[in-house]
Amino acid sequence: MSSSPSATGPIRLLLVEDHAQVAMALDAAFETVPDIELVARARAIEEAVSATGEHQPDVVLLDRRLPDGDGIDAIGRLHEQSPDSRILVFTGGADRTVADRVAAAGGAGLLLKAGLLEDLLDTIRRVAAGEDSFDVDLPGRPARR
Repeated sequence: MSSSPSATGPIRLLLVEDHAQVAMALDAAFETVPDIELVARARAIEEAVSATGEHQPDVVLLDRRLPDGDGIDAIGRLHEQSPDSRILVFTGGADRTVADRVAAAGGAGLLLKAGLLEDLLDTIRRVAAGEDSFDVDLPGRPARR
């Protein structure tokens, strides 16, 4: 069974964020968006791996710096649990080297947290639709995987 979003249902999203206030704010924001359904939240890589296997989300919104490691290093493990899930790294700071790491690991995109909520929602939608999306403010473009 494919986990890609259907025309009749919302994008199924897993949020991986260790800061409670950020997670709660995003959770509240997603509640107001009819085409994105937050199916689970995780605070660490191990929780994210388990939740990805259980929920088979369309998109994993993955914080980079987590208590048990670098989220980029977990992309392969998340894909092992749900090969069709698209991984979008959401981070406070990045450069082209970080974007290249995300692309090389199989991530579908990278977005800086400093952007607008509308940009985040648009990026989630594009990633769910199969596009790769790397923040336009990053210098250069990441290498294709």
